[in-house]
Amino acid sequence: MQGLVDEKLPLKRLIPLGLQHVLAMYAGAVAVPLILGSAIGLSHEELAYLIAADLFTCGIATLLQTLGIASFIGIRLPIILGCSFVAVAPMILIAQKSGLPAVYGAIIASGLYIVLCSFFLGKILKLFPPIVCGSVISIVGLTLVPVAINNAAGGLNNPHYGDPKNLALAATVMITIILINKYFTGYIKALSVLLGIIVGTLLASFLGMTHFEELSRASYFGLIKPFYFGLPEFHFEAILSMCLVSTICLIETIGVFTGIGKICNKDLSENDLARGIRGEGVAQMLGGAFNSFPYTTFSQNVGLVALSGVRSRYVCACAGIILMILGLIPKFAAIATIIPMAVIGGAMIPMFGMVAAAGVKMLAHSVDFSKSSNLLIISCSLAFGVGSSVVHNAFDKLPHIFQLFLGHGIVSGSIVAIVLNLFLSSDSDNAAKDEELAL
Repeated sequence: MQGLVDEKLPLKRLIPLGLQHVLAMYAGAVAVPLILGSAIGLSHEELAYLIAADLFTCGIATLLQTLGIASFIGIRLPIILGCSFVAVAPMILIAQKSGLPAVYGAIIASGLYIVLCSFFLGKILKLFPPIVCGSVISIVGLTLVPVAINNAAGGLNNPHYGDPKNLALAATVMITIILINKYFTGYIKALSVLLGIIVGTLLASFLGMTHFEELSRASYFGLIKPFYFGLPEFHFEAILSMCLVSTICLIETIGVFTGIGKICNKDLSENDLARGIRGEGVAQMLGGAFNSFPYTTFSQNVGLVALSGVRSRYVCACAGIILMILGLIPKFAAIATIIPMAVIGGAMIPMFGMVAAAGVKMLAHSVDFSKSSNLLIISCSLAFGVGSSVVHNAFDKLPHIFQLFLGHGIVSGSIVAIVLNLFLSSDSDNAAKDEELAL
């Protein structure tokens, strides 16, 4: 029966559905090592290794969360873990000052910090009632939409950005997904995003928009070695910076966990969330050991779960295995690089929209909109979160620690929602008590 979190699907369905998740997150997963490696001047060989290590460790991290370890680690929901974009700028600064070993030392230490945070989750959960979670989930989806549009136009660093061919290609993918969802059911409908990407890539090949140079240069096999770039070094300022980044990711992760729980019709307990947070912390420590990065739950794959209707965690576990294979076989991994960015962007638009819609649905079912205080919490958090995400340089003159929090739309919107809820909910409670006394 489709839709069950613990449903075990046959391989002929499991593999295509898992591949769909890999294709949905591949561009985002590869972007972080490409940006970091280019910024600190890694050689082509080192950069290729960094990408392979990233894919391999993404797979391990995903298996850790979907399958879990005993009853202590892992959220056991259909999620995919990938590199956190929030960590890119701090990692570049640390690497330029102290080298990659200092980056990996900070990643390992901050992973331990996340594990410790999981034991105090009860206090954190009180900050996330439905009005906050719904607002945060909506912000997650809305702040990702510009990423989808930029990719649909060809990617920001593409000299052909905004070319009508890119936009037409993205539109074709999106229309294909919509048509499949309208006219098909069951298995075909569940594969709508993957089929849309295939159609888009085939069209791109006819238009001469696919390139096979990287595929021809890639090797057939490569092992991932721990501490390839040297043993980790632990510097206090680097660890502090990465712990701040991890706190930001923690706030986002709780919102995403809640969102996927709602999509899967599963009410998450405090223990469930604690296991998920511990899983993310352990995954982050593994990232530091295997020359990779801090990991967070990818929102685009949450949107894919909502869009496909397939909620089996084993589909995402299969995606984790595929990611590990991609990391070990660079030639096979390079196949995904022939997919034009416009094709990925066309698939991202409905997926990210589904994440935002899930937040709106939560608000509609759980929040009393007759109270002006609730409307104020939602409106201010959405406006601040989306606004700070779109206007990137608004906080450039503030100290770096404030830039980390306020310059990231999801985090800034979350902070506004949490603070306003604490401030305004007490007023609402007092008003309700006064009304009761008057009666």
